[in-house]
Amino acid sequence: MIDIRYQNALAEVEEILQNTQEDLVAKIPNKIRQFIRENKNQEYMTSIVNGKLLNEQDILPETQSLLALIYRSYWATEEEKKEFAKKDSIELEKARESLKIDNTFEKRKEEVKIEETTSLIPVQEEKWYQKVWKKLCILFQRKR
Repeated sequence: MIDIRYQNALAEVEEILQNTQEDLVAKIPNKIRQFIRENKNQEYMTSIVNGKLLNEQDILPETQSLLALIYRSYWATEEEKKEFAKKDSIELEKARESLKIDNTFEKRKEEVKIEETTSLIPVQEEKWYQKVWKKLCILFQRKR
């Protein structure tokens, strides 16, 4: 089941695609368009205004993401796709570096915790007469 936010976003995408040039819509595979039609929220009333630019309209963030995916996958030129790929590799590398840094800090925290937990606790040994006294107390309690 698709989340209601995405169903609303699919309704907005469908509305936008209905007002888009036919040659651009034809570049989108039929399976994708069918998925949009079948999974959109039928009762959602979009606020899309014909003739107004998309960046001036109040559309859902999920709709923006879906339109960006459509643009990137089907409408972008080869040069734009190469540029997107370069930006993706840069962002991926940044994410990997931040994970490495985060992992380093986590390892250091674990090392500190291990050192703290492995410290020995001093055990006080009972003296011989304390042991005897305890045994005698146990023995006399049983007889009562």
